[in-house]
Amino acid sequence: MMEFWLIAKVWTSKAWAFIKKYWQIFAGAIYAIAVWVYFKGKVDNIKEVLKVEEDAHQQELDTINGSHAEEIAQRDEALDKYQQIIAKIEKKYEERKEELSEEKRAEVNKLVSKYREDPATLSRLLAERFGVTYVESGEE
Repeated sequence: MMEFWLIAKVWTSKAWAFIKKYWQIFAGAIYAIAVWVYFKGKVDNIKEVLKVEEDAHQQELDTINGSHAEEIAQRDEALDKYQQIIAKIEKKYEERKEELSEEKRAEVNKLVSKYREDPATLSRLLAERFGVTYVESGEE
């Protein structure tokens, strides 16, 4: 049994000499363990805070995406209304253009029948009424 105590004493003295020589390693290990124990409980709180922040961020994204979708729907609706209004305007324009051309034809026929015998006057009147440039030909 005595041998055991002698071996233990020698081994302990060698271990103590090693620890004294490389104390920084042991101090660093003890410090790391103490920091890990201290912050282990704080990590759960940090995870919870991060989860709350992530949920809030996701809600903001959902709100923004919903607003964007609503704006796109309103824009599409406005474009549809615009297309309908333009189609109505074009249709009315075509109807009025046809009416106007019928009126112009009637007026031209009236002028032609009235001034059939006088082509120079007829040309001059047609030029004045319809915005056409009248050029005298020099023939009489």
